[in-house]
Amino acid sequence: MKIQKRLITAVAFLFFLMALAAVPASAGVEEIMTCDMVGIGSTALTADVTGVQILSATPDTAGSGSSAVPYCLVKVLVPQAINIWVGLPTGGNWNQRLQSLGGGGYAGSVSKPTSAVLARYVGITTDTGHTGGSGTFGMLYPKTSTSPGAPNIPLQIDFSYRSEHLMAVIGKQLIDAFYGTNKLLYSYWNGCSTGGRQGLAMAQRYPEDYNGILSGAPAIHFDRFQAEQIWPQMVQYRDAGYVISTAKKTLATNAAIAACDALDGVVDGLLTDPRVCTYDAQNLVTKTCTSSDAICLTASEASAINKMWFGATNEKGNKLLWYGQTRGTNLDGLGGTIPFSIATAQPKYWVYFDPNWDWHVLDYGNYEAFFDDTVFEMAASGTATDNPNLAPFRDHGSKIIIWHGFNDQLIMPEGTIDYYDQVVNYLGGGYDHVKDFARLFMAPGVGHCGGGAGPSPQNTFNYVVDWVENGVVPDTILAAHTTTVRNPDGTFTTTIDRTRPLCPYPDVAVWTGEGSTDEAANFVCKRGRDNYPHRNRQTTP
Repeated sequence: MKIQKRLITAVAFLFFLMALAAVPASAGVEEIMTCDMVGIGSTALTADVTGVQILSATPDTAGSGSSAVPYCLVKVLVPQAINIWVGLPTGGNWNQRLQSLGGGGYAGSVSKPTSAVLARYVGITTDTGHTGGSGTFGMLYPKTSTSPGAPNIPLQIDFSYRSEHLMAVIGKQLIDAFYGTNKLLYSYWNGCSTGGRQGLAMAQRYPEDYNGILSGAPAIHFDRFQAEQIWPQMVQYRDAGYVISTAKKTLATNAAIAACDALDGVVDGLLTDPRVCTYDAQNLVTKTCTSSDAICLTASEASAINKMWFGATNEKGNKLLWYGQTRGTNLDGLGGTIPFSIATAQPKYWVYFDPNWDWHVLDYGNYEAFFDDTVFEMAASGTATDNPNLAPFRDHGSKIIIWHGFNDQLIMPEGTIDYYDQVVNYLGGGYDHVKDFARLFMAPGVGHCGGGAGPSPQNTFNYVVDWVENGVVPDTILAAHTTTVRNPDGTFTTTIDRTRPLCPYPDVAVWTGEGSTDEAANFVCKRGRDNYPHRNRQTTP
């Protein structure tokens, strides 16, 4: 027990030292303008349209106590309706770097860039050009008996990539005005989910905007994976006639983990690469099982769960349209009592322009047409964000780290692997060549942007900074799993109970056979592709 406590303390201290080492020290740059509308607020900003306005410039403070960082919050409006907030550290606290923070879902709100400012970056956020996260902005007007309806392409583009590019454009102009020209050293993007997609959009479309990008659980293939997000609902409804209970789905998930746990050489409740697991939910079927039995499955329930794992297909089931959820993933994320709201908003406001569209109309006969309609209608928005040509980004000398939890319950991790493989195929030279500037790290047992039974990556953004500024190649990323318990006095204690190295794809972490399997030091990275073959789509609609 004492050894374990010392290990936990040592690992926690290591995380602390890593964070300190990678965060750039303050350069002591003082502002040359005042934080008000007479000073920085009078700056004439330019963008891709006229009419850019600075709405306000006010002093603020991020954090409290000895760690507090004073800053100037500048609120900017770019037509049509893109709100961009820029936090400029004051009092010599700026580290001569910029950090744009990504959003989530359909975005639709803007907040103070507190986390970036606390690290002494100029921090930038945006609402991406609309208010509210329901997705309704994607529709210009609805269909009627005399009109098919229409998309709001300008607002879709603002959401997809224009607003994120303008974060860099506006932020850099304010930096030059506030601190003086040629003071900015590096620019970074930091985001997960939608924020991860936004970062990849910048790498693909504006390769000179950012020196380093962290793209977590990226919502790329925004058209396809969100069409897939309705698949778990449809197969339950069509096969079983109802939403399968949480207990039954958990039963199937746990059975799959148990059946495949030892395939990676360690029995620990985690599947290092769940793609190799082919467990069949039909193994849980009994003849007497009913919908209320939590210890078995009916044949129709097992059929639905197998289809949730496999992914969306055509009517014959011989063409994979998009990847499913890996075995080990929480199937209630998309297969719960109601569909995921973003998945139903997309067909309503981006595909069919019908707020009354009902997902219950979907069946095996028309699902492929629905999938193809989605890909077609969303093409103009640019939200797919799947261009594999990262050569300009590479040639600019920039770096990108992509990471994804292998048990992501919302965004299919195989889609991210698919994209990375496409980058490798497009650029040539194999994985080792692409890893010179772009690395993908898969996190076993980890859910959407973190959480789950597996160790989550720690201080990942700092690995990007260290790679860009110091040339420290991220051969591994340290991941940790924590447990929090409530103490008798009502306080909580969090301890690190497992660490693992995350390896750059296609390598996987392999236990050396010695020492605790809960300690990262006892694992090495080995090429895993031959043992864990990737299941590519058969066709691209």
